[in-house]
Amino acid sequence: MTESVLIALISAGFPTIATTITALLQRRSSEKHAAKQSIMQMILEDHVAVSEGHLPTNYQNILHEYDIYHKNGGNSYVTEKVENYKTWFVKVQGGKK
Repeated sequence: MTESVLIALISAGFPTIATTITALLQRRSSEKHAAKQSIMQMILEDHVAVSEGHLPTNYQNILHEYDIYHKNGGNSYVTEKVENYKTWFVKVQGGKK
């Protein structure tokens, strides 16, 4: 009797654990992708704003999204883009003061 209960628990438990792990991995991937898209969009928005004679406004939001991206396993591609943006931002801010 106990052997059949144990088998039933194992049979029910493994799919539940696998589903939970898959959901967590999917969420992490989704958050990373959303943060990457947000970062790239905000960088573009700031470049367009400067080309139209305005100051960039997304610096803090980009850094916030980058933290999310990095926390969820982001790679060096976006890191390079953010570092280039930060350098560009300092130059733009210095030229407008």
